[in-house]
Amino acid sequence: MNVTLKPGSLDDSKAFQRLLLVPFDHLNLDRGVLKDADPATDVVLFVQSERMVTGRPFHKERLFFLISSAKHFAAELEKSGFTVLFIEAETTTAGITQARKAVGELPVLCAEPSSFRQRSQLASFGVEFVENDFFLTPRKLFQEWAGGQKSFVMENFYRAQRVRLDLLVTDGKPEQGRWNFDADNRLPPPKNYTWPERLNHARDEIDLDVAKSLNYEPTDSWATTRDGALRQLEHFLNNHLAGFGPYEDAVTLDEWSLHHSLLSPYLNNGLITPAEVVAAAIQRYDQGHAPIESVEAFVRQIIGWREYINGMYWFLGEDYKELNGLSAT
Repeated sequence: MNVTLKPGSLDDSKAFQRLLLVPFDHLNLDRGVLKDADPATDVVLFVQSERMVTGRPFHKERLFFLISSAKHFAAELEKSGFTVLFIEAETTTAGITQARKAVGELPVLCAEPSSFRQRSQLASFGVEFVENDFFLTPRKLFQEWAGGQKSFVMENFYRAQRVRLDLLVTDGKPEQGRWNFDADNRLPPPKNYTWPERLNHARDEIDLDVAKSLNYEPTDSWATTRDGALRQLEHFLNNHLAGFGPYEDAVTLDEWSLHHSLLSPYLNNGLITPAEVVAAAIQRYDQGHAPIESVEAFVRQIIGWREYINGMYWFLGEDYKELNGLSAT
């Protein structure tokens, strides 16, 4: 087990009132358990569990991204005055136990975890939960929508989202008279089409230390900081958004990323939020820099498909993965 404590001292640990557990997919100071955090009274805890590193069939590129992003975020919290514990332990609950040895038997708070398994484990350990607001649709709100449906059609959910969030609508009517421009977005790339170059992300000392611990040489495809994620967003808006719609379903042998945003990892670990990504794309449309076909298609991926899949995961329940509706053998 490895423990890193920064920057505050535990000499005055009696001043601390809460231990805030931050999973590696909750890396945002304005969301989740950190939304109302106070450096004077809260200790922030990150646990790198051995189960995550060796107990799952994760590609090392993914592990590198998750761990390095968490360590960069922990360093940023340190700079802003928080006392931070970054613990390597067999399990998350073992890490919490070790943290309590350092700070005392403080109540442990965490935003609602992203999986049934983690929620069950942490709840059994006495962790208190606050709302998970890393998605635009609260779980209760999706439950209400799904509970009133005869069939779970994503397009219906998406249109309700557009109205609820007031995105690309006027008086409840869709921009340019259509909800969905998918029929216009199924083009193959032209012959000899030149794809814009991808944005490369330089590695720093934290990245290199994490890579060494994993015995892995990462690519430069993914940023591990919020600043890097915002650069990726800007690169997408400047170079790819306009072409995203027409070629969103294209496949070619000479380029793997096409006009896709490459923003999913940062949305999924909290470095950027769906609200800011959608707002930035719509702003480009309002400014005349991207066509409705591309902006609508991109917005649909964020407020439609991404929110729908997350909502259905929680609505259908933990046993859904065991069902066999087609009686397959």
